[in-house]
Amino acid sequence: MKPPAAILPEPLFQRAVGFLRELTSISSDSGDPAGLRRAAGHLAAALRERGLATEIRDETPDADSTPLPVLYARGPDTARGHLLLIGHLDTVLPAMEPQIEGDRLVATGAIDMKGGLAAFVGALDLLRDRGQQPPADLLLVVVPDEEGGGALSQAAVRRWGETARALWVLEPGEPAGDAETIVAGRRGMFEWRLDVRGQAAHSGLHYWDGRSALAAAARWVAEAEALSRRDGGPTINAGRFVGGDTTFVDDLSHAYSLLGTDRQLNVVPDRAIVEGETRFLRPGESQELQRRLETLARDVAVATGTEISFAASLFIPPVDPRGPHGGVCRRAAALAAKRGWRLEIEEERGGISFPNFLPDPGRIPVLDGLGPVGGGMHTREEHVELRSLRRRIVLLADLLAEART
Repeated sequence: MKPPAAILPEPLFQRAVGFLRELTSISSDSGDPAGLRRAAGHLAAALRERGLATEIRDETPDADSTPLPVLYARGPDTARGHLLLIGHLDTVLPAMEPQIEGDRLVATGAIDMKGGLAAFVGALDLLRDRGQQPPADLLLVVVPDEEGGGALSQAAVRRWGETARALWVLEPGEPAGDAETIVAGRRGMFEWRLDVRGQAAHSGLHYWDGRSALAAAARWVAEAEALSRRDGGPTINAGRFVGGDTTFVDDLSHAYSLLGTDRQLNVVPDRAIVEGETRFLRPGESQELQRRLETLARDVAVATGTEISFAASLFIPPVDPRGPHGGVCRRAAALAAKRGWRLEIEEERGGISFPNFLPDPGRIPVLDGLGPVGGGMHTREEHVELRSLRRRIVLLADLLAEART
């Protein structure tokens, strides 16, 4: 088959680049509801022009939140289920004027993730140019808050993922030398909190009567993080550690002035709090890791004569690459190879994203990282590689043509 540069007519490619410039010039950072509505309206108009039925709804995750626009674009037959595509319009920074620099478009949200949305629009143009149609059950949902907490994003994936036959995510892939990546697996996670109480004592006069909560917490952290494993294993990260006298730990907003002084350094610390997270790739690892961390807390408490409680929360399941995702990702890589470029499969991207919030991430195939690659995400140097944009337009068109039921 012909390479992407030959199979995508230049006028269609330039139209996609022009659309991406327009979309990235609309400021739509997470704190700008009016800008998000302008961006949603601009994208909706482009999708209607290409044959999809569009609707923009103001939605809120709760009664106290500001309504934000969620864009829906549908094919003609989504009543019984759908091929679900997910994207987001919000950016971390307000927009700046897009600039072409060599083979790059430098613009706010160029890869995260307006580039993926522009690639999808370009793929619809390419399908039309071929005399083909996208799947009739196509449903694109574009959310406004992925960069700012993501309550609407998570709710959209849970709701529309329930009846989806597959999920495609327009987030960016990653450059990999001459190749690019697509994502088959994402780690899950849970957060945890360790609370340690010891016995205070004067460190000069009665050191051995004290029971250091800080030392016990440090011992637990060292042994917990030692459970981390490379090459696909779990990771345990202690993100915050506060220890000292109870009056210091429990009133940290005021007592921080003690730092850098010699006050209370003669007290065996009786209070410590550690907060962190654990990430894992296999669904069964979550309960096992929680059990091991709880057991470690009990063992350290006995060894140090302290009281330790361990609590886990915010459980987010992983997207296991051994599920139904492997086959569809391999097919995407094969389609890329036929077009003359290499698409590598990432089996364990660490960041939490849309697929983690599916009701059951192992039920349906997931194609993640379908957007073009670039660099400088969330900075003023954010850019999309135009060669990658061309590749991804062709890849999306090929995938959509095959996905017709």
